[in-house]
Amino acid sequence: MDDLRLIERAVDMNETKISANGVQVYYGDNHAIKDVNVEIADKTVTAFIGPSGCGKSTFLRCLNRMNDTISVARVEGDIRIDGEDIYDKRVDPVQLRAKVGMVFQKPNPFPKSIYDNVAYGPKIHGLARNKAELDEIVERALRRAALWNEAKDRLQEPGTGLSGGQQQRLCIARAVATEPEVLLMDEPCSALDPIATAQVEELIDELRQSYSVVIVTHSMQQAARVSQMTAFFHLGNLVEYDETGTIFTNPSDPRTESYISGRIG
Repeated sequence: MDDLRLIERAVDMNETKISANGVQVYYGDNHAIKDVNVEIADKTVTAFIGPSGCGKSTFLRCLNRMNDTISVARVEGDIRIDGEDIYDKRVDPVQLRAKVGMVFQKPNPFPKSIYDNVAYGPKIHGLARNKAELDEIVERALRRAALWNEAKDRLQEPGTGLSGGQQQRLCIARAVATEPEVLLMDEPCSALDPIATAQVEELIDELRQSYSVVIVTHSMQQAARVSQMTAFFHLGNLVEYDETGTIFTNPSDPRTESYISGRIG
């Protein structure tokens, strides 16, 4: 029975959650992403690495249509989550972003209480029928973000009063409160000290039991620590995509090897 469960888990690990084909992104005349094709697995941490300005954050923002908010941005190609075309005109971007949560580079809690930061998404998406259900959602999200024990006695205090690392975990709690299926993280530790970074990395490892996590990071050490799959971007191209161990020890493209060894970047 244990063997069967292991096989089921292996199959589950390899299920495709997100597939992108022929994705191009333009900012006005600037061709920022060039013909990217990638399949991202469920319940896996996938890291996007590459030099600054290589397109990794731009591509990440395609996965929850954040580029829609930039007037000069144009996205072409096909991106599907669970087989559904997320750029179909019938897809509501607000509903999509409940399914695809996002955590940004700098912790950005709302100027509200800790409780209201987490409750905001479930409230606007109608996920709770009453206060008791909302309380339950808030507690569950804070527990998932490893913040409950630190915050449970100060839920009515402002989220902006927390330390930097706690604020970022609050933002993660806010992102998971709507029960997303995918969690996007754009350099979530770049503004944090080493201790807070280690806490968030530990949390990322736990979150992949429930979500497909995609993380943009400028730290190759972080990518090596937290991810199972790694994509290397360079000048708007997806150069190489493979298991993290392979990317870091035996890359197939000389550009990847140059970046890993510090010759470009």
